Amino acid sequence: MRFVAVATLLMLIGATPLKARPVIEGNSIVGTRDARYCEIIPIVREGLHLKARVYNTLGLNDCPPSIWAKITEDAMKRRFDALTVLLNGPRFFIMDSIAASGATKEGEKIEAGGLELRERASIDLGLLDLLHRPYREQTINRDTIYTFKAGSPIFVLQSDDGSRYVMQAYAQIVDKSLTYDDLPALGAKLKLPDGWSYASSVPDKDLVLGANGKATVMQDELENTYQKFD
Repeated sequence: MRFVAVATLLMLIGATPLKARPVIEGNSIVGTRDARYCEIIPIVREGLHLKARVYNTLGLNDCPPSIWAKITEDAMKRRFDALTVLLNGPRFFIMDSIAASGATKEGEKIEAGGLELRERASIDLGLLDLLHRPYREQTINRDTIYTFKAGSPIFVLQSDDGSRYVMQAYAQIVDKSLTYDDLPALGAKLKLPDGWSYASSVPDKDLVLGANGKATVMQDELENTYQKFD
């Protein structure tokens, strides 16, 4: 009985899950909760518009720190012939599995800076989008299904109008010491807009979040990323 009680308590407070290497199963990647990844996001001009292409290491490698530390923006600008490049990581996913379809599934696999990556999304940008603006919605072009399993914690922002956004990934970009164990109490660190709240909970059924071509996302000031789900 004591073992069951302790296990339940750890689950409720969001203790670090057992580490599992992400595994590709058909069009899905499973075992993604707290899996480390990085993204390289070149921004190029297409006619009168700016477009960002998101290249991601998930399912290919765990973005080894020794390699990631040597990658520079200047080198990546030359690699992609880009106006600028965002080095987005390291990050850690919160969902338990990801299923992809369409262009997201068939994304090109590339090598950059010693990392293998695959194109997973694209973003149409305005000049203001190049600035990090926390708590602002942004549209991402992708076809994905994220599954957050019942019995595992989720972390949710709620806006003053009742819209809710579930955390899809936390980042060690601004706060390099942030870990999965810190997420239940993260609200105390965030400078939330008036009327907003942050909470963790343990759903009793799977939360399945689809993005059929478009997803609405936002970031907090620590660059943790959330997807809108109602």
